Amino acid sequence: MINRTRMQLTIRNAAVLSVILIGLNLTVYIVMKQMLFAQVDKAMNGVNGTTTVATVSPQISSLKGLALDRAVTFRVAQMDRPVIQLLWTDEDEALPLPNKNGFTDEQLERLKPSKLDELYTVKAGNQYFRVLNIANSGLSVSSGVEDVTYTVKTQQFLSNVSAEIGMLDRLRLILLLGGAAGLLVAIGAGFYLANRALIPIRLSLEKQQQFVSDASHELRTPLSVIQAHAELLLRHPDHTIEEDSKHVSTVLQEARRMNKLVGGLLTLARSDSNQLELERKPVRLDLIVRESVNKMEMLAEVKELILNAEIDDCIPLEADEERLHQLLAILLDNAIKYTSEGGVVRVVCRKLAHTVQLEVEDTGIGIAPEDLPRVFDRFYRGDKVRGREGGTGLGLAIARWIVERHGGKIRLESKPSVGTLVSVTLPL
Repeated sequence: MINRTRMQLTIRNAAVLSVILIGLNLTVYIVMKQMLFAQVDKAMNGVNGTTTVATVSPQISSLKGLALDRAVTFRVAQMDRPVIQLLWTDEDEALPLPNKNGFTDEQLERLKPSKLDELYTVKAGNQYFRVLNIANSGLSVSSGVEDVTYTVKTQQFLSNVSAEIGMLDRLRLILLLGGAAGLLVAIGAGFYLANRALIPIRLSLEKQQQFVSDASHELRTPLSVIQAHAELLLRHPDHTIEEDSKHVSTVLQEARRMNKLVGGLLTLARSDSNQLELERKPVRLDLIVRESVNKMEMLAEVKELILNAEIDDCIPLEADEERLHQLLAILLDNAIKYTSEGGVVRVVCRKLAHTVQLEVEDTGIGIAPEDLPRVFDRFYRGDKVRGREGGTGLGLAIARWIVERHGGKIRLESKPSVGTLVSVTLPL
């Protein structure tokens, strides 16, 4: 699936980049073409004005009876090249005649007027001309070769733009070669962008697969224990509950453990999909901490631990009360679970200027330095001693989610055989 998605993203990214590149190339070509022809067109359009024609071109109205023995050429002030004037008769014959106007018959065939009062480009032979045709009728002129009078139909002005066309041809070649290279770059860039876009998807899939694998592994153990003890119970259907109380107790214990594990898995799964929202309301953190400590006092007494609490009065928060109880239950349960008899568990809750500092410290077995970076990972349990305590490896992961969803931070410091300190900072 990842490979297919990568290919689709690569094609789409490359297509988008290619369209952008083609658009830029076309824009450059069109702008350059307009810039090259702008001065010529402006001057050629000026030819169609009375001032230019009157000063540099013979008035067509004064040509009656005039003998033309060569093509008329003149210069326009805005142009660095001459403008050639041809006259076309009703029979589409050019004046002066071909041997006097400097054009071959093939060129004249291409130059025959096709549009009036509109600039266009014509290729005549190996040269290119910008052409402007002006309609004139009812006027006559002599060819200058023999005593023959022709009626003028169209006055034509020509400007040689072969240099500009050559420049555009070179620019088109450069743009085509650059476009081909750009297409290869677009494909490479599309592949790179596709890989970048797939990184979070790949990580999410890997986390999901790891999550499912770890969950399956964790669920397999209690299920196997329940199945084994249930089979032992079935082997002796005549036994009383008292006789098989050990097996019943084990099944009940593993069922509770599995229920706790499934509850943790459901919480994390909902948090990953943003389906689990906090129910924020005004609460008193000091009261929540005291209540949680009171609930754990009996467990601490059973393990012969000293449980101390230093709690500031009146600490208001806008928070989810149930999740804060869950957070404290996780931290206190871990501290008591991994602290030996005679140890001390200390709970501190202080109100600072803009935050609340909550600390749970114990004098337990501690955590090895190499395990510290992964203590908040799901299902991670460091050494064998901690693994034997029967935890699910989800507690600290859930604790971190609760703290971060409240806009706070959680950190853990620990030294083997010295103890562990979990520090939580929450905004007021």
